[in-house]
Amino acid sequence: MAVILADRGPTVFVVTLAIIIVATVFLVLRLVSKWGVTRKANADDYAVIIGWVFAVGLSVSIMIGTHVGLGAPDSEIKPEWVTPLKQCVYAFTVLYNPAIMATKTAILILYYRFFSAYLFLRYASLFLMAIVNIAGVVLTFLYIFQCRPVEAAFSTTEGTCIDIIAVYLSSTPINILTDLAILLLPLPVLTSLRMQFREKVILVATFIVGGFVTIVDIVRIVYLQDALREELLVDPLASITSRPPDFTYYASFSLMWSAVEVSVGIMCCCVLVLKPLVMRVMPRLLYEPRASIDRHRPSSGTPESLFRSDGSKNPRSRSRSDDSSHLDNISPPQWIPQSATIPTAELRPTESRISPLSPRQPNGSVLPEPPAIVEGDDAGEDETLGFLEMLENDPGPRVSIPSDTFSPLLHIPARRRSTMQHSAGGSERRNTVQTHTDDSQAPTQTFFDFVQVKSRVPLTQLSAKEAWWPTLFVSTLFFLWGFAAGLIGSLSAQLQSLLGYPPSRTITIHAAISAYFFGPLLVGYWVLKLYGFKATFMTGLVIFATGAMSFWPTSVLRSYAGYFISNFIVFLGLSCLEVAADPYIALAGPGELSEARLNFAQGFYGIAYVVSPIIADAALFSGPGAGQADLFRVQWYYLAVALFAVCLTIVFYYVPLSEAGDDDLDSMALQRFYNASLDPGVKAFGIRARYLVLWSGVVSMWTYVGIQGIIDYFWTDIIRGINVHTGFDSLSVARAIFTFGRLVAAGLCFVGIPPRIVIGVCIVGAFITSLLALVLPSGNGPLAMLLLYHFFEGPVFPTLFAMIMRGQGRHTKFAATATIMTIGVGTIWPTIVYGFERLHPTDARAALLIITILFGLLTIWPTMISSRRVLRRWVDPKWSKPKVTANHGAPNEARNTTALNSHLETVPEG
Repeated sequence: MAVILADRGPTVFVVTLAIIIVATVFLVLRLVSKWGVTRKANADDYAVIIGWVFAVGLSVSIMIGTHVGLGAPDSEIKPEWVTPLKQCVYAFTVLYNPAIMATKTAILILYYRFFSAYLFLRYASLFLMAIVNIAGVVLTFLYIFQCRPVEAAFSTTEGTCIDIIAVYLSSTPINILTDLAILLLPLPVLTSLRMQFREKVILVATFIVGGFVTIVDIVRIVYLQDALREELLVDPLASITSRPPDFTYYASFSLMWSAVEVSVGIMCCCVLVLKPLVMRVMPRLLYEPRASIDRHRPSSGTPESLFRSDGSKNPRSRSRSDDSSHLDNISPPQWIPQSATIPTAELRPTESRISPLSPRQPNGSVLPEPPAIVEGDDAGEDETLGFLEMLENDPGPRVSIPSDTFSPLLHIPARRRSTMQHSAGGSERRNTVQTHTDDSQAPTQTFFDFVQVKSRVPLTQLSAKEAWWPTLFVSTLFFLWGFAAGLIGSLSAQLQSLLGYPPSRTITIHAAISAYFFGPLLVGYWVLKLYGFKATFMTGLVIFATGAMSFWPTSVLRSYAGYFISNFIVFLGLSCLEVAADPYIALAGPGELSEARLNFAQGFYGIAYVVSPIIADAALFSGPGAGQADLFRVQWYYLAVALFAVCLTIVFYYVPLSEAGDDDLDSMALQRFYNASLDPGVKAFGIRARYLVLWSGVVSMWTYVGIQGIIDYFWTDIIRGINVHTGFDSLSVARAIFTFGRLVAAGLCFVGIPPRIVIGVCIVGAFITSLLALVLPSGNGPLAMLLLYHFFEGPVFPTLFAMIMRGQGRHTKFAATATIMTIGVGTIWPTIVYGFERLHPTDARAALLIITILFGLLTIWPTMISSRRVLRRWVDPKWSKPKVTANHGAPNEARNTTALNSHLETVPEG
């Protein structure tokens, strides 16, 4: 029975007309506020006017189109409507991108002006502006020349045209990404501002409405996908040069939502500068009466000058250069101890926190005086541009308050007190600037006056109890990349069936994990070194979200190269996450529990790695062979993952996380050397122990990740080689056992079993089980050995990683980077095995043979570590514990400190 398609034209007409009228009203109010009240005109005013002109043009083309068949099925379109309808649709496609481009440019110009005190945000605004305009120009020309000849797009001339629906869908990610970036860019600064509550409500509401634009983008995708689905139902092999049936019916709602998107963008751009007009007409809408404000002020001991931004009543009566001229005469309030006030010039290098969000020239900071409510003609005279006017003023300097002002050193736990004393000694000797992190990367102590952020303890000084929270929180990242890795592996097999990829192309897609070599080298290490763990987490999440979003156009166009690139970007983001997350877990808390924490956290990776293929097979793919409908579901899945990563980035920004600078890492390492009676330059086998542990560990890790890649990629071939037909998903069971092995290793390390023993048993166990799987006759025996093999394989990576990090001191972040890069280089092993199988097609267990050989070689590392006293003391976790005396088991602080300081004298500089 045929489905009757109702005409959508009237709905499209009414919604489009209403929204462009509202946008026009907002534009008029903006011009009155800017040109009438403040008598100022800026570049963003002209940009938004240009955007409005294009918005009116595309809205008119939609409304005219509804009278000539837009929204109606093909069967109801009269022959005389065909040409004007094509002209209306063509006009919309040409005008849409310039309208979006101009509107977003206006907002970004506004940001650029208001972020004058924040150099990083100004550069980010310019970067986004470049992306928006380059993408807009390219897409505009693509839509102009969508047909060959060009007139075929808007006349009855015969020609070849690209599928405009496919192009719309392919360009969606750049729209969503730029929308999110524009929405989130001012968030770090806005959430740290102190404003009147009513101002705050309006500002938050404005940005929430701005988020509606992203929702509109997603709604538009739904209707575009409906059109593409109908096209593929008619012709499953339709190419990009096809024109879908009932195109104007399915595209009508998409065009309508596009008009809504442009108009809402114009409205949000206008709201941000309406404050002067509101203050002239309805001042009480923004500010409470002065009497109400005065009741909330401190009644005694607080100088009036603290509530004023300058000495005059008119902010425009002085120049910008004089903003901080009055600060020298301000005395601190009585409720702040005099010893807590420190001149900025006296801050030591280790107290100076610099981040991309720090102002260029901090001049001073005071609490602004809430403006008086002025009625009548004088209202608004003292107002500048709008709600974001305070961003044009430089924030004040960060003031460091000595810890002894509030909490004496004696109140700090023994472990933390010893480390702090040692860290201070290291700072004086080396005069090292700390990692540019901590408070400067997050908002101030108050988040929009709602959330009070507790001060943070250095990462290496966390107690076992304090380390649980950051361990669990950062473990969400392990779950994220376990989920992504499992899905990509499952999806690769399905796409091979859907798109007809040969095995050689599938192994090439698997090689996209080589991004793990480039991500830490080019991005991860430098962000980690300069700005700390939190900034690296956020950078990795943003790159990961970009890669996940780029899967959409890849799947729409069914592009092999595009799929490889999207996977490469995803792994690039994951590599940046892992280069920070693994050392973070290893360092967060007592050093003797590093292996236990990392095995536990990596267990989250294993859980996600088990769950994601099961979810993919159950929810995304309808059967053994993937179809186009399955691909549609995968597109939404990737979009959801990308949006989740963006939300997680915001959460990471606001959650207080401890950091570890170079001095903290050196202090922890030197404490170990003192406890273990080792010299930092001690040698084993004629090589400095630090270098030997690091580079032998890196080679071992490279071998291990190669083995893991082989077993994952060739699992089906291995099972086929042992002639076993299981009635269950053997790979999922193997991964579950793999995860269980990590959790067991975490428990063993927690109770005090030396990690070198744990990893030695695991490597030998994996070698024996892989050997038995290789030599036993076909049947259940080899399968049982392969499953047991995964139990021993699981703990190797986290245990080996944590052991490599020990004793690296300020080089810990470099060591983590070198170790993670081996994951990218390890992709060479599956390629070698693939070539070996091609040369020996009759050898069904070729992959098992190479795995056994590699694990045999891997046994050398734990044997070497255990064979020398120096290396045992270097990696054993017990030497991370503070030395204790027989008197009640308490640390002998004075003796330890004296011995540790004398030990520092023997440490070479650098």
